[in-house]
Amino acid sequence: MARELDRDPLGSAVCLPAYQSCTRRTSRINFGALVALLLSISALQPPVAAPAHSANKKKVVYYGWGLPDTQYVREHWREMEEMPLDGVGVLVAINRRTWQQGVRGDSNQLGRQITGVKQFRADDFDEAIADLTTAHWQSFTDNFLPVALSLSPYTEGLNWFDDARWNIVANNFQVIARIASRGGTKGLMIDPEHYGYFLFSYESQSKQQYHPFESYERMARQRGREVMQAIASEFPDVTLLSFYGHTLLLKQLHGYRTLSEADYSLLPAFYDGLLESMGRGACLYDGYEFSYGFKERKRFSDAYDNIRRTAVSVSSVPDSYRRSVRAAFGLWLDRNQQFNYFTPQEFQSALTSALEVSDGYVWIYGQSFRFFPPSRIPPSFVESIAAARRSAR
Repeated sequence: MARELDRDPLGSAVCLPAYQSCTRRTSRINFGALVALLLSISALQPPVAAPAHSANKKKVVYYGWGLPDTQYVREHWREMEEMPLDGVGVLVAINRRTWQQGVRGDSNQLGRQITGVKQFRADDFDEAIADLTTAHWQSFTDNFLPVALSLSPYTEGLNWFDDARWNIVANNFQVIARIASRGGTKGLMIDPEHYGYFLFSYESQSKQQYHPFESYERMARQRGREVMQAIASEFPDVTLLSFYGHTLLLKQLHGYRTLSEADYSLLPAFYDGLLESMGRGACLYDGYEFSYGFKERKRFSDAYDNIRRTAVSVSSVPDSYRRSVRAAFGLWLDRNQQFNYFTPQEFQSALTSALEVSDGYVWIYGQSFRFFPPSRIPPSFVESIAAARRSAR
């Protein structure tokens, strides 16, 4: 996460292309009725089959507090593989020297400043690529570079109509995509949550520069295309694992609220732009952070159905969505920084179900413990992860 704070699902936006003409003629709409309509339409469809690649080995990756950086990977990759994981989010330092001196906050992490004002140069990260390629992974085959999309103060002032700033953003995505590709990672972990700056909020953005909501949607979608084109220029078969996807919208379809009022009203248009420019070898995983506390298999199955079938109704590019969107799940191991929400047996069961239902990935989130090097994590939970991975093979 952008800062080491609790990650709880926030309010979301809605963007319903199929209903845009009617919602834009009225200031308020009953989103509860829309939910019922979407679900009724969904219920008439046959079950969605998992994509062909989901038959491959399922993966458990870690993203949370205490992520390793590329230099740690260079020095400790063998010890890292003692953990029962298939991958991890890896941080990229902007200044390697000061990083070693303890300057390890947002100001010195490339993934935190992708949407900032500084334009990075790819050649400045050759050492980070060398760090990653030093590791000869046997089990950690699916590592990712994290990217935060809306983090204050770095994203401050970014508006969807600001061509100059978005040229910088596209450049920076190209830089981190090059590191990810040449460093042998699987792709990027995308965190679209607002951290002090409301990039995806129409109400917030329009106060900087007024345009109708529809114009902001079109521009957000254009920026998504530009970002994906920049990524694809370096990493055409990239995997994007996003902590939230289009299903974020479905969680907020209730009561009476206008589209433009929603906190994340521009997120779906941006993601649709990503999907439009995504090649056949690339994919976008909806990481479904809402599953943090799931224990029952049915909840994962219902969520899978929402991701693969219902949420396509809120995309402007349904064919691209069906082709490229996959289902993943997040589990919070030490929920509220304690090991008393899940027992080891419950966590093993939840992780097993999540792996079996997903299209490939389950990501584990944590705060109070560390995997690298291991500390404050009960051995019983490490074994529960190992057992779930074995049973899901």
